[in-house]
Amino acid sequence: MIDNIISDLGFNERTKPQPTPALSMVRLHRDVNGKAHSEDWNYHSMISKLNFLEKSTRGELGYSVHQCARFCEHPTVKHTEAVHHIVRFLAGTREEGIILSPKDQSFE
Repeated sequence: MIDNIISDLGFNERTKPQPTPALSMVRLHRDVNGKAHSEDWNYHSMISKLNFLEKSTRGELGYSVHQCARFCEHPTVKHTEAVHHIVRFLAGTREEGIILSPKDQSFE
């Protein structure tokens, strides 16, 4: 799924990865005067994919995906850049995630 998300944004193996899913000191706000999202990909659909990924195996995406999800109705370039940051983080951490291995009625 991560490879599909990366491909949907037009990123490739040369895309520079990010060390975190979001910038720690930046909180997204409504950008009333900002330029509207104009990329070829659907913002709402991308947030849905990231949300599914976060809920299934990538819990560390929770805060950053939620920040972006708040602006599905009217995303701007600022919000698009935040989604790009998340996907660049995923590009660098493709092989990471939560692996559940049940043993003797418990999870390890």
